[in-house]
Amino acid sequence: MTDTTPTPPSRLHTVTVVLASLVIGLPMLFGRLIEAAIDAANPAKVDVSQDLAYLRELLGFSFGFLGLLVLIIAALIVTLYRRDRRFRAIALPVAVLAAQLVVGLLVLLMTGIVDGIEHAYSSTLV
Repeated sequence: MTDTTPTPPSRLHTVTVVLASLVIGLPMLFGRLIEAAIDAANPAKVDVSQDLAYLRELLGFSFGFLGLLVLIIAALIVTLYRRDRRFRAIALPVAVLAAQLVVGLLVLLMTGIVDGIEHAYSSTLV
């Protein structure tokens, strides 16, 4: 008789799943932290109450952090797979990462669509 008791997930597996689930939230938090620091320092002495103040820097830091986070998660997934040699070992982190990336891309797409609709509407008011 074989033991069918499932083994508990490793710490590496848990960390990978948690990081994959935070692919949207962590870059947003990081962007807000950078925004607070830049707005407080205001190195270019611009009006930081404007929505687009330091937009280039904020987007660069946020998307850079997102790229780094995805690379770290990918490395962790590869490590998990090399350790266990079964897709089942990486199925959950890959599924969570894929869902997060799809949702993130859909949010960006819908933001662009809504902005286009709002711009078209504001053009008719002039």
